[in-house]
Amino acid sequence: MNKLITTVFLIVIFCSGCSSSKLIKAYKNPETYTFEASKVLVIGMTANKELRSSFEKNVAEALDKENVNAVKSVDFFETSFTNRKQTIEELNALESQLLEAGFDAIVLTKVVGQQTKVPLIAVYDAVEKGKHNTFDKYYYGNQNLFFDKEPAHYIVYSTETSLYCICPGKERELLWQGTIEVTKSSNSKRNIKDYTKTLIKTLKENNLLVVE
Repeated sequence: MNKLITTVFLIVIFCSGCSSSKLIKAYKNPETYTFEASKVLVIGMTANKELRSSFEKNVAEALDKENVNAVKSVDFFETSFTNRKQTIEELNALESQLLEAGFDAIVLTKVVGQQTKVPLIAVYDAVEKGKHNTFDKYYYGNQNLFFDKEPAHYIVYSTETSLYCICPGKERELLWQGTIEVTKSSNSKRNIKDYTKTLIKTLKENNLLVVE
């Protein structure tokens, strides 16, 4: 039991200093070993305009620090562009417009889902108390559940990020796509910052955009 307590304690301490985001799965085009772009368009797909602006600004600035010329879609698109759904023909016209403006890549991110999870220490408490305590101690230690409006939990967002090449002769070719989980906190800027760190790190490891 003591060994288990020590192990769980170390895990909790370790995780408390972790980033709130992590790469879950990814796909890389097998035909693409390395890719460097002259100009990248950063698009955050969300109806929340403030969040979109903050996200695109953070990612664009991080790419700029890596000597990648990145432009926010909020600066490139006219307001009317995202106010209505675009047709395939209009998106093809946009691709031509991007090529004329010197773009050769697009980084696009969207939230694809969310999960509610129970903290590790809460799971441990339930298991340990169920095994080693008497009814009265177990009940005493958990009776707050009758009074708490919501049990302890946290929300994790699943984001999907795609890197497309819009090079001449290639029709919006997918170079890389990854799922990054982001733990929700009250500080959305921190969430975006941690997500961006994970994204840049992953792009470096795959020799995409940010080539070391």
